[in-house]
Amino acid sequence: MQYALLNRYNDNIRPLIDAHEIYALEQGLDNLTLLPCDKHYEQSLTRQVVYGVYKPQPDAQFPKSEIKRHIFEALDKWLYHIDGLTVIQLGIEDIELFSDITIMNSCGHCPTPHKSDDIAFAALLLAPTDFNLGTGKTAAKTAFLRWDGVDPLTTLLNRKGLFSLIAPEKRKKTPPTIENWHSFIDTKRAIQYAQKWR
Repeated sequence: MQYALLNRYNDNIRPLIDAHEIYALEQGLDNLTLLPCDKHYEQSLTRQVVYGVYKPQPDAQFPKSEIKRHIFEALDKWLYHIDGLTVIQLGIEDIELFSDITIMNSCGHCPTPHKSDDIAFAALLLAPTDFNLGTGKTAAKTAFLRWDGVDPLTTLLNRKGLFSLIAPEKRKKTPPTIENWHSFIDTKRAIQYAQKWR
């Protein structure tokens, strides 16, 4: 299981954590490298169509309408992705939600999967050329909204939810654009990835 709730002392909210983020939390902020996010960096980013699932903070029990608002708040904003001790910044230019689909989750203490508030999506992602997602069988990459003036680890522990980026759409040979990217989406694949991801 890639995602779990982190128990903290005297806290009613257990942050939803990607197992790959624990190392950065253990090492602390002083050991993180935040890659610069300037005009040169922004111009070097490439677009790719990706499938994933948005996972809201479970203990916050946000209503579905608020979860959708959180997702759309992240459009055209910088997102953090923590890779070891390196913080990379990504962007989502556009997104299509499949919010009418029920996503089941395993929580570790329940004997069977149960209904979650997770939302499947396809998105037009802006990322470095060497930002490679798996095939849907390997670990997803996690991204979350950057809060201006707040460090990545504090944001991680207090975020409203996270984007679990599962797999890219690679079957089209032309590059996606803001105008044509919807034609790349395979709805069936998007839903299958989201339903099997825990």
